[in-house]
Amino acid sequence: MGYKVGYVLKIKIGDNAVVGLRSKELNFESEMAEATTDDSTGQWREYVPLQKGGTVSADGLYNPDLTGTNLFDFISNLKNGTEVTLYFGGIETGDQYEEASAYINSVTWSGDNTDLQNYSVEMTINGKPETKNVS
Repeated sequence: MGYKVGYVLKIKIGDNAVVGLRSKELNFESEMAEATTDDSTGQWREYVPLQKGGTVSADGLYNPDLTGTNLFDFISNLKNGTEVTLYFGGIETGDQYEEASAYINSVTWSGDNTDLQNYSVEMTINGKPETKNVS
């Protein structure tokens, strides 16, 4: 299998694709507790993974004429504290994607006089995500 281009990586909220995207990122993380003791081999530090979590961030151009999840859907979900179902991943048959519950924790809407209006959003995953395949 060859490389995958970035534009086939999609984000959906429920059944609606997020529109106007220019970049997107999924970040998983694990808090680590140091478990080094006098018995650690060669005085190398040892760690144990504890709580895990993740975030999804996206940047896009604001276009109110596009159909799908957009800037004002994110703002509404943030204001209302709405838990959403998030899909992040490929769209082609056989591609993997992550499905998770998430909350919107940050929305930024900006525009410069010499550029197009854009937005950015950050979502925090709530609970354990599932890895699935596009069928």
